[in-house]
Formats: sequence, C-alpha cells, structure tokens
Amino acid sequence: MFRIALLTALLLPAASYAAADAKLTATCAECHGDKGVSSAQDVPTIAGISATVQSDALKAYRAKSAPCPKVNYKHGDTSRIGDMCSVAKDLSDAQIADLADYYSKLAYVAQKQPFDASKAAAGKLLHDRDCKKCHSAGGKDPADDAGILAGQPLGWLKATLASFQQGKREQPKKMQDVASKLSAADIEALANFYASEQ
Repeated sequence: MFRIALLTALLLPAASYAAADAKLTATCAECHGDKGVSSAQDVPTIAGISATVQSDALKAYRAKSAPCPKVNYKHGDTSRIGDMCSVAKDLSDAQIADLADYYSKLAYVAQKQPFDASKAAAGKLLHDRDCKKCHSAGGKDPADDAGILAGQPLGWLKATLASFQQGKREQPKKMQDVASKLSAADIEALANFYASEQ
C-alpha cells in the first residue's frame, strides 16, 4: 500500500506538468519562447508565474479587458503578427487552467539585458516605497500572485507600467492608486530596476 501511495505521489506532479495541450504550448512558444522563457523585449517570460496570475491574464485577454498590442512572432514564421486577445479568444476555461498550471511549474529565468544603473537605483527607491508590499523580494516572488517583475524584458516592463498608469488594465484599487501617480521618469526608473534584478 505504501508503494502505491508513493508511486501515486511521484506521478501526480508529472501528470499535472504534462496536462497542457501540446499544440497550445507550441503556439505559446512561438512568442514566449521555449518553456515560456522569453528572449524578446516586447514579450514577457511566463514560466514560473503563478497559475492564478496566468489564468487571470488569459481570461482578461479573452474578454479583451487587457491591452493586446500586436507583436511579431519570435519563432517559426517571424513575419507573422499576432496579439494575446486573438490567441486567447477561443480558449476554454479548462484550457486556460491547464496552460496556467503547466507554465507555473516551469522554471523562471530572468532575462540578461542592459539597463541604466542610475535609473535602476531610483527605481529601487520607488519600489521600496510603493511596490514591495505586493511585489516582495524585488518583484521575484511568484507566491505574491502579483506576477514576477524581476528580470522581465525592459521594453515590456515600460509598456506594461505605462498601461497601468493610463488605466488601460483592470487592477486592484491599491495598484491603481500607485500607478496613476507614476510619471514617465518613474516608469523608466521602475522598469530599469526590475530589469536589473537578474
């Protein structure tokens, strides 16, 4: 009986890990990279992000309640252009749950990229003052269910922070209170700080 229980315990994570549809994960990889690790500046890494954050994001894209900028595919036919609203529009709740679970279990890899050290220093002060209560450990902790910001692409960080600042994304009131007050210089500083956390 113990052997069966142990075998079941060992196999369950593997079954859960492989639950996402291979065709869907191949589609994700065309922009987000192999195993959800992005090498692009306009597309985030999704590996290691909590399932809650990923599921909420996919549902927001499906509902077109989040910005869906057009980007070139990064792998395969790179002349193609797509956006997350188009990708998510036909996903079922079960597919979203499977994708979110699958990517949450992959290893997060911070992008190695250049950043402005003086802006990053200013951004750390802003983070410590306004952001660390929700984005702990410098934006590295997936357990926050606030997304991993540390080591995300600088270009994506700037665009995403700007969309929060402009009220283009659904967000909790506490995020709105902080984001709405960000200046262009604040966005630059915070983006460089998070990009520096490699």
